[in-house]
Amino acid sequence: MDSQLTGSNELLYVQTEKVSVTIKGKATHPNFQGIEHKNGDSSIKVHCVDDFQMTLRDGDVPRFSSRNGEISTGIYSIYPMFYEQQQYEIVIEAVDGHKVAFWHDNLNVRNKVTRASRNHEILSGVINFGNEIGFSDLVIQIDGVNYLRLVIEVFPTKIDYQNDYKQIVEDVTKEVYNVVFDFLKKTYLGYQQSEKVNSSPVEFFAVINKIYKDFIKAADTIMSQPHHVLDTTHQVLPSHKVKKTDGRTIRWIKKHPDQAKRVNGEIRIERALAVRKQVSYDTKENQLTKYILLSTARKLESFKKNYLKLQRKEDQAVIAKIDGMVRELNRRCNTTFLADVEAKEASSGMSLVFSMAPGYRDLYKYYLMLLRGLSITGDVFNISVKDLALLYEYWCFIKLNSMMKDRYELISQDIVKVQGNGLFVSLVKGSSSKVKYRNSENGEVITLSYNPKSGQVPTVAQKPDNVLSLEKKTVNQVGKKVKYEYVFDAKYRVNPALEGSDYYNTISHTPGPETDDINTMHRYRDAIVYHNGADPYERTMFGAYVLFPYANKEEYRNHKFFESIEKVNIGGLPFLPSETSMVQDMLDALIADSPDSAFERATLPRGIEDKLAKIDWNQRDVLVGALRNRAQLDTCLKYKFYHIPASKIRDADLPIHYVAIYQSINIFGREAGIRYYGEVTKTSAVKRRDIREIPKNSDEAYYRFEIKEWKELNIPLVAKEVRDFPFFTNMFLLQHCPDVPDLHISSEEEYRLYIEVRRLANDASVNETDAEPGFKYDDKTIIMENGDIVVLKDGTKIEQISIETFMRKPRESMRVIAK
Repeated sequence: MDSQLTGSNELLYVQTEKVSVTIKGKATHPNFQGIEHKNGDSSIKVHCVDDFQMTLRDGDVPRFSSRNGEISTGIYSIYPMFYEQQQYEIVIEAVDGHKVAFWHDNLNVRNKVTRASRNHEILSGVINFGNEIGFSDLVIQIDGVNYLRLVIEVFPTKIDYQNDYKQIVEDVTKEVYNVVFDFLKKTYLGYQQSEKVNSSPVEFFAVINKIYKDFIKAADTIMSQPHHVLDTTHQVLPSHKVKKTDGRTIRWIKKHPDQAKRVNGEIRIERALAVRKQVSYDTKENQLTKYILLSTARKLESFKKNYLKLQRKEDQAVIAKIDGMVRELNRRCNTTFLADVEAKEASSGMSLVFSMAPGYRDLYKYYLMLLRGLSITGDVFNISVKDLALLYEYWCFIKLNSMMKDRYELISQDIVKVQGNGLFVSLVKGSSSKVKYRNSENGEVITLSYNPKSGQVPTVAQKPDNVLSLEKKTVNQVGKKVKYEYVFDAKYRVNPALEGSDYYNTISHTPGPETDDINTMHRYRDAIVYHNGADPYERTMFGAYVLFPYANKEEYRNHKFFESIEKVNIGGLPFLPSETSMVQDMLDALIADSPDSAFERATLPRGIEDKLAKIDWNQRDVLVGALRNRAQLDTCLKYKFYHIPASKIRDADLPIHYVAIYQSINIFGREAGIRYYGEVTKTSAVKRRDIREIPKNSDEAYYRFEIKEWKELNIPLVAKEVRDFPFFTNMFLLQHCPDVPDLHISSEEEYRLYIEVRRLANDASVNETDAEPGFKYDDKTIIMENGDIVVLKDGTKIEQISIETFMRKPRESMRVIAK
């Protein structure tokens, strides 16, 4: 038999006495050239009724070959040849007039291979495995019988098959068992029995499909040699019908002496208690046998019902197979001795019959297999898994969740909800699919949502895969709550940046996310907005990132779409089981951001700077004044004024537009701090005796400030040690600082530094001593001098960063300070 390849694009050629099979296609993926798998170990298995010869692309020889009864088997070790999303042509030609047919469990693959000639038995077609990964059985039937089976292995193009892919399957399965399973896809993975009870419908069908012949064989053994017992019954009969007696018969006659009569000197019994023994099959073993057969038939019928509900093209071969199984199971229950047996589940007092008796022992073993689930490792059962693109989407969420689970306190979660269509399960999508954490360092809430709905969008609803929502606390927790949201969108796509392509010439020479996916991130950030009653729509998305399957992080650091994250907070991040560090760093940075830093990540529209009110840090028009006693507070609030000796006010301090009242700890105790402030409508220079609301006979010069209305701060400023009163601040600090000493901040740079230090340590405070102006936290002091930010510990300088660097990159600067 000639087995030489006839063309350079032929991957394999198999020839037997009855048929030849040729598969054509490219041996490597055109975009990736097999780089991801150049060291990968693949295999092809051949099972044939007759002897066969096979030639592979590289002329590989069998690693193993044998004949077991009527089947000849060959296993070939090769480099990966079959990839996702690639076209492969298969040509099947029968020899000497034999009838040939092609079979595949997946209807879409099966229907792609059709008859190519009217006069010759030639089949051909082009098959594509899409994003489905793993093994696939190509079966050739000769004269209606399975004759030749090729088991090929389909590899992914964007991730490592042996490590990343199997780790993705394991991670997803660990979080939500059986969510990876699907039904009759183009490929499958090998599984073995697990210890878990209550298998999913897909697992059940995978097991029954494998063991059905043995299952029925065990049932037929029981039909031919059923377990039975002898039932003994007693019945009063005329003496001529009594054939068997026992002790109960003698006792019955003693109790009924009227049935004994003497006739011609003989004692004759007219009626007696007869013993009757008969075979009974209504045993608990047979009751369980019938239950096993009927429950299996019901599960198959339920499986068929749910299969017909799927929005897929129905495979009549699958339906016929299920119907045949159900029919055979019901026939054995209705036309054998089981028809008179009641079906019951196993009782706790099972006999040894199911452990030792022929048929019963095997049937019970297969019943337990049907109850149990499957584990990831092994090759006993073949079961399909979900499309890799969907599986990658699931994994991205689950991995993001597990990364935060190790660092933050779990508040609540409802993401591990599954929706089933009767066959397999999927993660629940929508606004309810979220998990919440609390950052123990600052109490902020972190929410990760899977595929949330954005129903309030005035245009078109947006559905990003994963949304990280951060509720940032402002320094004094004043004002409405604003969420800072970020999209982490899973895209199982990589542009290979082939030399000469537009991507290579305009974007990067290294692989990265597709430009369309980056454009989608722009759309998410601009389209997802929030509407709060009568307020205008507000943008809540501050960043959007594509998560894509790539492992070389060092190479990717110079990619345009990574550098764009720093510039406009939109870009891509490689994310695989073998590479999670860049995403972890991004999560840490976003969660650690202060509200100001988070806001700065967003790109502002051109001209917005002109619309934002700039704070004049040199204008200190808010007088912070103290009180002598509680009565003075009541009088000031009642008559809407405040007074202070003129000697404490310089001419440069005027005009004063606002007054804030400081309530000292000594006088007010728990009510200490700054609670009230008001706008000054009139300033008058008066003598002390003229302030009649609080009488005092003195000619000392005073300023009297008439207040339009005393207002109460939403959250009072906390009283702490400060320099002598009065002092001056501005309205921005009064409304945005938590502690009284914070009102001494004198510049934008100092305020930004203060914000970041407060996030670094909750007990940070303004240090207003003349010796060391600045901030204190833990055992360190941060001061600003000569254009630099200096960190001191025990008076020794331990870090120094320029103010210019800090204002340009506050997040990076604070990471340095924190370390």
